[in-house]
Amino acid sequence: MADPIRQWPTGQKVAVFRACSSGLTHVYGTYDPKTGRVRQVKEPVTDEVILAHIEGRRPYGVYLLVQDHTRAMAVDFDQERLDLPLGFIAAARKHGLAPYIERSKSKGYHVWVFFGSDGVLTATARRVAQQLLAEIGEPNVEVFPKQDSLDARTVYGNFINAPLFGGLVPLGRTVFVDEEDPTMPCMDQWSLLENVQRVPESLLDAVLKGHEPPEHAEGPLPKGQLPPIPPAVRSYGLPPCARRMLVAGVDAYQRVACFRLAIHLRKAGLPRDLAAVALTVWAAKNHPSDTKHVISQAEIAAQTASAYARNYQGCGCGDPAVRPHCDPNCWLRSGRMPKDTGTLRTGTPGRLRPGNNQRGSS
Repeated sequence: MADPIRQWPTGQKVAVFRACSSGLTHVYGTYDPKTGRVRQVKEPVTDEVILAHIEGRRPYGVYLLVQDHTRAMAVDFDQERLDLPLGFIAAARKHGLAPYIERSKSKGYHVWVFFGSDGVLTATARRVAQQLLAEIGEPNVEVFPKQDSLDARTVYGNFINAPLFGGLVPLGRTVFVDEEDPTMPCMDQWSLLENVQRVPESLLDAVLKGHEPPEHAEGPLPKGQLPPIPPAVRSYGLPPCARRMLVAGVDAYQRVACFRLAIHLRKAGLPRDLAAVALTVWAAKNHPSDTKHVISQAEIAAQTASAYARNYQGCGCGDPAVRPHCDPNCWLRSGRMPKDTGTLRTGTPGRLRPGNNQRGSS
């Protein structure tokens, strides 16, 4: 994956990077890209250190824990399962948090949450992460920082490899994923970093107290007012791949397939609760070909919540969960709407970028 905005001044890239991946300033971690050997470097974190990371000359690992505060938190999902970070994203967004998924350097994903320049109490951030992991049934996933504070026994804590290592970015690694199509890298990594939403400590406190942010509360519609019909209902129905998966079930990639189907059901105008019911019925038709169990109701709820949390439009035409069910005559491929559903386009063909038929290299 090429860097989409090379015209950014080097100094601006370094500044944006440091604003997001900051921690201890007198020590950092690194590793040998050839051997994988990890080591600690007890030297100042200078702009040159950051630039060497961005340009792919030497990886940079950040020690996020500064006394008892942190300016960022990372949840480390070390399995090649996109459903796990998506489930965490859904749980986090339910509470008003703004997480971002990064494809890690070798296996799995990191989910990042960024805080303000003054940071937040690390103990509070870690408790929130652990609560969200418990909600999705993954309590043993590692959270960085790994400790609540530095002391005589914990002098540095643990470093985590920072995103956007130039040696791996072309391979689709250490990059943030596209919000609308999590199987693909975001096409503008630097703008994403420059505009990340920073979570205030007051919101973390609210999560721990069980309060839902007012802007996420759903109030009743005024008496006599019906909810608007989504444009998608008037413009098109489910594409062939979605219909095939719903009718016959799937034998692989259940969790990614569930996320994709939930997006189609949302675009077709189905309320989230009914979509979850439909996907529960669909799950009973699945027949995993490996040792994995059939997707659970909790996993369905998490994937559905994630699909409904944003206005995703991508259909995942190149995703391995969708490809086996693809119809070569599908109107998404031709860019033309079915004759019986009008002429309004979905916008999806425009997202079918060159190379969209493959995921980033693993």
